[in-house]
Amino acid sequence: MTAPESACDPIAELAHLRRRVTELEAELAVLRPSEAELRAMFRAMTDVVLVMDRDGRYLRIGDTAPDLLYRPSLDLIGRRMHEVMPAAAADFFLAHIRQALERQSVVSMDYSMPLEDREVWFSANISPLSPDSVVLVCRDVTERKRNELLLQESLRQQELLRAHEAALLRLSTPLIPISDAIVVMPLVGRLDRVRVEHVMQTLLEGVQRARAQVVILDVTGVAVVDDAVADALVRAARAVGLLGARVVLTGIRPEVAATLASLAADLAGLVTRGTLQDGIRHAQATLVRSRA
Repeated sequence: MTAPESACDPIAELAHLRRRVTELEAELAVLRPSEAELRAMFRAMTDVVLVMDRDGRYLRIGDTAPDLLYRPSLDLIGRRMHEVMPAAAADFFLAHIRQALERQSVVSMDYSMPLEDREVWFSANISPLSPDSVVLVCRDVTERKRNELLLQESLRQQELLRAHEAALLRLSTPLIPISDAIVVMPLVGRLDRVRVEHVMQTLLEGVQRARAQVVILDVTGVAVVDDAVADALVRAARAVGLLGARVVLTGIRPEVAATLASLAADLAGLVTRGTLQDGIRHAQATLVRSRA
């Protein structure tokens, strides 16, 4: 059996090699523009790009964001995460890397790392590259995270403010028992829509709970009693009456009396007194007469 002609003929072998070289050069000529384009796109990236194996070893590091690396590339290549960062952080990364390899799908995660004198937040995607290696693309999202934390803090402060306002509202509308049958609600400050609703709710719940027979609403401390406030007081009196109790309105100043008189509402049954002391005396006398 004779050897192939090309194996025996150096000239034919050389011609074959020249043809192969020409073919490779043609293939390279086609690939160079694509390679250049990919390199340009890669250089334009601002994300950290890492290739790592399932043990957390740094295999390759893209030259895209060197200032965002935990350590310089030369200090990382060939080393495992557990050798260059705290164990808890390395365990966190390794768990997500192995999850991506087991699922053979992209796994996402958010994390923070101390870089020099600041904390940097990253959002990362881990994509399987082979059965034993992955690509990590990590984007700096510090500004977004800072805004999220500021929003959370703002919401927390708003919740605290609402809680404080609710506490002040409860304190500003106390229902004080004078006796088993008489309760007093002193109103102080400005009565707006929200506070009027709270007054109404507290008043009705308190009357029902205490089984009060007389309720004294004292408006001595209310600076302004306009038409809206006067109307709310009349409605409160009617609502209390439906529960079987009587209302005595005290602290009536001349301007308050004028406002009440200007209302088109029926004021029949609404007892008014100038001072809280007069109101209490009237309530006590009313109860004595009703029991006689």
